[in-house]
Amino acid sequence: MLKFKYCILAAIAAMMVTSCDKNVTMVTEINRDGTCSRQVSTKDDCLTDYDSWQEVTPADTSDNKTIVLRRSFESVQEMAANPILKASGKPIRSNASLDRKFKWFYTDYTFTETFLSWADQFDEPLTDYMSAQEAGFMWTGYPNLVEGMTGIDMVDYLDALQEGIEHWEYRIVTGCQLKTIANHYESIPNPPVSQEEFISLKDSIMEFGYENCYDEFENVKGLLKDFFKSNAFSSFFKDYDKLLDSDLENTVELPLIKTSYILKMPGRVIDPGCGTVSDGVIEYRFEGGFLIPGDYTITATSRATNVWAFILSAAVILLALLSLLYRR
Repeated sequence: MLKFKYCILAAIAAMMVTSCDKNVTMVTEINRDGTCSRQVSTKDDCLTDYDSWQEVTPADTSDNKTIVLRRSFESVQEMAANPILKASGKPIRSNASLDRKFKWFYTDYTFTETFLSWADQFDEPLTDYMSAQEAGFMWTGYPNLVEGMTGIDMVDYLDALQEGIEHWEYRIVTGCQLKTIANHYESIPNPPVSQEEFISLKDSIMEFGYENCYDEFENVKGLLKDFFKSNAFSSFFKDYDKLLDSDLENTVELPLIKTSYILKMPGRVIDPGCGTVSDGVIEYRFEGGFLIPGDYTITATSRATNVWAFILSAAVILLALLSLLYRR
């Protein structure tokens, strides 16, 4: 079934040509007092209602399609409670926390933001085809399940997981189109079966298509023709092609979102988690597809020096020395 390899990525790429760009830059800044701010820039319609956000003039004023928004928050919890990104008309939600550990000469700050899973937004869970850990590895690269494997073992293992991904993707994409047809079944002249029968045959149709390598984006019409031995569905694909494309894009919109997540922490970064540090700023790769298998967590720890603690300590030591000298 490797015929379908990368099919979903190809479809997403094609959609990005005809629809809005989904690239997003999100800058989150954590302050020492626990307050924070977030700035988002994008050319896309993947934003929630942003009336409470301040619109900022982009650095490149010639690019009038870019929207730049900024908002300050009293806490990271408040920030997470106000999601700014959406997919398929629904907000991409998260939970956030900031842990501060005072250690006299310095304070450690650990920020965590967990973006919540979209697994239940799909008709079929990916975990029907592999374990939760394997699904997470295939979409995000974590946890690393191939560490210690030989190249041959790795290929065999990943091929099996890839086939599971392809099978799931095929059923999601084909199932979306079959659902659209079922919802408008009255428009099909002389259908070979009733609407109820058509819905009950959904699993059989999808498996027939997958086993016989019908392309789920280009040849569902041929799939139905051969499965039912009838041309009754041909007119639907002609008259409702825009509706089919819209429903399909709505289904796969989440993986279209590609976010450069930039995090600024107080002091010096001592643990960036899965991010990379450059000039004291942490950057993470965050894609909507990461939420398909489960939650996705971004976390980092930094250490800020308490200058006042050094001054106070030095003053105490100095006073102690002066006191000793005075007694002599």
